[in-house]
Amino acid sequence: MRSVSMVLVLVLTAPAAFAQEKPTASSGEHRGAMFWSGIALGVAGVATAVAGVTVDRGGDTSTGNAPVGTYQACVAQQRDPVYATNTCDVLKGKNRTLLWTGVTVAALGAVLTIGGAHTHAELSPGFVRLLHTIRF
Repeated sequence: MRSVSMVLVLVLTAPAAFAQEKPTASSGEHRGAMFWSGIALGVAGVATAVAGVTVDRGGDTSTGNAPVGTYQACVAQQRDPVYATNTCDVLKGKNRTLLWTGVTVAALGAVLTIGGAHTHAELSPGFVRLLHTIRF
């Protein structure tokens, strides 16, 4: 999972890291809009990913190390009066579609934020360093 996230970050930041800055008359305004749009997309992506693993869980999979079909078996047992009080919601698995959509949107927001500020990424083996330039 960690390597997939690292590859996603590298693929999305590589064009912004290697792109040459071409000054234009409205470069500052364009960069500012990209920066704030990136922040908004990043926040929305993180919120979507968190909702996918907490609030909007799916009932077609089981969570954690539980065997396949544990949630469905728990729901089936609730018909029996002895097990009628079972709480099965904790066994629901994460909503993978919502989770990965949120991760993708957050990564896109990070790319826009990097491209919208005087920031660039340095790629090294094992990590990504973000540097911000301040001019006086």
